[in-house]
Amino acid sequence: MTLSLEEYSKWYGEWHGCLSLIVCCFGIPTNVINISVLSRKHMHTPINTILTWIAFFDIITMAAYLPFAIHFYIEYSPNSLSPEKNSYGWMNFLLFYVNLSTLTHTVSIWLGVSLAIFRYIHIQSPETGNLTSMRRIIRCRIVVFVVLVGSILLLIPSYMSSKLVPYKSNETNLQNTYVLEDLRLGTPRVKISVFSSFVLYSIVAKLIPCFLMIIFGALLLKTLDNHGRVTRKKLSKLGVVMNRPHTSRTTIMLLIVMVLFLVTELPQGILLILSLTIEDFFDRVYIPLGDTMDILALINNSINFVLYCSMSIEFRRTISKWICQCAKGNLFINDNQNDLEMKNQNSIETKKGGNVNSAGNTTTDDMQTGLQLTGSGESYSTTEINSPCCKSISDVHINGDIVYSQVSTEAEESEKLCPEVNDDDDVSDSETVPLSPSSAPSGPCTV
Repeated sequence: MTLSLEEYSKWYGEWHGCLSLIVCCFGIPTNVINISVLSRKHMHTPINTILTWIAFFDIITMAAYLPFAIHFYIEYSPNSLSPEKNSYGWMNFLLFYVNLSTLTHTVSIWLGVSLAIFRYIHIQSPETGNLTSMRRIIRCRIVVFVVLVGSILLLIPSYMSSKLVPYKSNETNLQNTYVLEDLRLGTPRVKISVFSSFVLYSIVAKLIPCFLMIIFGALLLKTLDNHGRVTRKKLSKLGVVMNRPHTSRTTIMLLIVMVLFLVTELPQGILLILSLTIEDFFDRVYIPLGDTMDILALINNSINFVLYCSMSIEFRRTISKWICQCAKGNLFINDNQNDLEMKNQNSIETKKGGNVNSAGNTTTDDMQTGLQLTGSGESYSTTEINSPCCKSISDVHINGDIVYSQVSTEAEESEKLCPEVNDDDDVSDSETVPLSPSSAPSGPCTV
C-alpha cells in the first residue's frame, strides 16, 4: 500500500523531532571540534578557512533548530494547532528561525562554491611560498565577508514577505492563535513582492550556486585526470609502470562536500521554481516534503566531521594530540608549543616536495599545512635512515607515501633497487620510483 505525500508527511512528522534532535546533538559538538582543529596555527590555509566558516554557520543552523524541533515536534504534535503551541511569542521565534536558516543555508552554499573555486585556482597556480599563502588567506577572508554581506542584502525581500496573522476560527479554544500568512504561491492572487522574492531566492541562492558547483566539480575531475596523465608520463620516463591512478584525497574530499550540497540544495531550488509556476504545488508537494528536506540539510551540516576524520591524516593526528593534551590537563599550556611543532613537522615533510600541476609546474598543496591529504599532483621527497647493516636507506615518497626504497650496503659495490610494500591504511596508491634515471633497471618496474 502506497502512501500519499500528505500521509507520509503526517507519519514522518511524528519521528522528525527526535531524529533532528539526535542529528543536532551530534553535529553541534563535532562542528565545534572542526573549528578548533581547522583554526589552529599550523592549519591556516584558504581551504581550511572556508571549511571553518562553513562549520560556524552549520552550528548556528543546528543551534536554532533545537528549540524549534523541541517545541513544534516533541512538546506538541506537529499536526496540532493550539494557543500554547502557536502563541505570538513562539510564532515570532518561528519567523526568526525561518529567516535565520535561509541566511545560513545561503551563506553555506556560496562558501561551498568558493571552496571549489579556490581549490581549482590553487591546482592551476604554480605560485608557492608563505607570502603567496598569506595572500590567498586574505583573499579568502574577503570572499567570506562578501558572501555574508551579499547574502544578507539578497534575502531582504524574503524577510519582508513573511508575516504573522491571527488564525481565523469560530472555535473559542483557538483564540490568540497565530499562523504564517498564506503566500498563495502558484496562483494569480500571489503578491508581486512575494513572487519576486521567491524567484530571486530560488535562482540566486539555490540554482546558480548548484550549477557553479557542477561546473567547477567537473573541472576538478578533469584536473585529476590530467594530473594522473602527467604522473604516469613522468614516471614512465623513470622506467615505472603505474597500474593504478594516483588520486588526490584533498580534491576528492571537497568534491564529496559539493555533492552533499547538491543533494540537499538543488532539489529545493527545483521545487521552489515548480511552486511558483504550478498551482497548489507549494501546499500539496513542497510543504509535505519540508521535514524531509530539513533532515537532509541537518545531516549535511553534521557529517563533515566524519568526512574529515576518514580522509585527513593531519586532522586525525591533530585530534589525537588534542585529546592527549586534554587528558593530561595541559591543553592551554602546550597549545602554542604543539602548533609550532606540527608546523615545523609539516614544513620538513613538504620542504623537498611539491605538486606538479597540469602544466607541469611544481606547487605546494594548500592542504599540506592544513588537512594533510594526498596532494593535487605528485610530490617527491627522500628520507635517509642509518642502519647497522646498510650504509643508507633512501625512501622515495609520493605525497608522503613510501613507494620505493633504495638500499645501499657496504658489502655491495653497486646499489640495488628493491621495492617495498607499505601497509599504511591511509595509502591509496603504491608505485615504485627509482631515485634517478641512471639507477633504473633495464626493464620497466610494474606494480
